[in-house]
Amino acid sequence: MHMTALEIAFSRTHEEITTLGDLFRPHLPSIVSMTCTHRCRLIRPIISYDVSAFALSFIPATGTEGSYTYHHLRRDVFDAVKKTGVEIESRYQVPSAHITLGRFLVQEDHATSADRERWIRTVEEVNRWLETEVWKAEDGQFVGEWKVGQEKGLEARCGTLWYGGGRTLLAGEGY
Repeated sequence: MHMTALEIAFSRTHEEITTLGDLFRPHLPSIVSMTCTHRCRLIRPIISYDVSAFALSFIPATGTEGSYTYHHLRRDVFDAVKKTGVEIESRYQVPSAHITLGRFLVQEDHATSADRERWIRTVEEVNRWLETEVWKAEDGQFVGEWKVGQEKGLEARCGTLWYGGGRTLLAGEGY
């Protein structure tokens, strides 16, 4: 599972990706460790879904670290990569803070109205549990916030990344 802070390119040949990697490779250490100096939190996890997938979604938090949010981090990573001369051509332009948990590859599990209603009820039950038991927890097994970069920094990855493919070029340090 992962959360994408920035997608630089998609649907490119291996040679094109290699060329892009070579352009910004010298800048990677400072980019992937940006969370050490640009701290932000994500809060209030909730299960969200659409017709193609379901995800754990978060709200960018402000507060104890000031007004710097996950969206500011995404902007700063974007700016740092742009300064390397690499042209950024992402598929998605809308900022999001989510971890895709699964994709719907077939519709058999949701073929009937009853199946879809059962799925929605289950998601709603999980979300009620998250809201009542996790969002306000300050310690324990589950805590309703993620301090981005606390355990490890960002990872720069390349290759065919969907469904767990690709490879890590460099992983940043956590704080």
